Amino acid sequence: MYSRLTQPLLQSLFTFHGFIERVISKHYRVLLVIILIATSAYSYISHTQNIALQHSLLTHPRIDDVYVINLGRIQTDRKYQAQYRVAQVLQVAENKIILTQSTTTYRRKRDAERAIKLDALMLNSFFRSEHLILEREALLSMFAQNAIDDVYRPREIYVMGGIVKQRQSPLPINHKAHINNSLTTHNNEGIRLYRQNNFVLAFNSFKIAAISGDAWAQYNLAGMFELGEGTSLDLKQAHYWYQKSAMQGHQRALHALEKLCKSTQSLCL
Repeated sequence: MYSRLTQPLLQSLFTFHGFIERVISKHYRVLLVIILIATSAYSYISHTQNIALQHSLLTHPRIDDVYVINLGRIQTDRKYQAQYRVAQVLQVAENKIILTQSTTTYRRKRDAERAIKLDALMLNSFFRSEHLILEREALLSMFAQNAIDDVYRPREIYVMGGIVKQRQSPLPINHKAHINNSLTTHNNEGIRLYRQNNFVLAFNSFKIAAISGDAWAQYNLAGMFELGEGTSLDLKQAHYWYQKSAMQGHQRALHALEKLCKSTQSLCL
C-alpha cells in the first residue's frame, strides 16, 4: 500500500525535475539575463535606499550621530590623499553642528569603520580636544562630494555592532540605590590596556569592575578567561562571568554563554 501511494508522487517529482532541466537547458541565456537584471535591480534599490536614509540623517542631525569624514575631500588646496576620521555629533544648533573627531587619521575607510566596530569611541583618548564645526546647509553637498563618506545613527548605543555612546544609567529606586560611577572607568582602562596588548594589567582592571558588578567588565573578563589572555585558560571561570553578565541582560554575554555551553556541554549541566 505504501508503495502504491509513493510511486505516483515519485513519478511526478521526476517529471517536474525533467521539465525544469529542459527549460534551463533551452532558455539558460534568458534565465541568466533575468538573474543579472534582478541582481542589478536589487543592488540599485538598496543603494538608492541607503542614499535616501543618509540624506535624511544629514537633513535632521542628532546628537551622537557618527560620521566617517574624508579630510582629503575637504582640504582642496592640496593634492588629494584619502584621510578618514571618525566624527561624532556633540551639539546641534539651528544653522550648524559641532562634532568631535578622532585623534587618528586613517588612510583606509575600512580602518575607520573597524575602530567603530571595536568600541574605540568609548575610549577617553579616542577623540581630540578641538572640535569640528560644519554648516548644516553644507552637509548634503559635502556628502555628494564624499567629504562626508557615511552617516550612522546609533540603534540604542550601537553602530555596526560597536558601542558609540554610554547607556543611560537607571534612576535610583526611591533615591536609595547608589550607582558606582567608577565601574566604567576601570572597564575603559582595561580596554585601553588590552588594545596595547598589556593583557595582565587589562585583566586586573576588568576584574576590579567585574567584582563590583559591571556587566561589560564581567563579559570582558570572561573572554580573557576563555582565551587564556592575561591569566591561565579557565573555562569554568569564563562560564561563571559570562553567566553573571548575562543575568544583567548583557546580550553579547548571553550569546557567548550559549556558544560556550554548546562547545563544552559539561560546564552547563
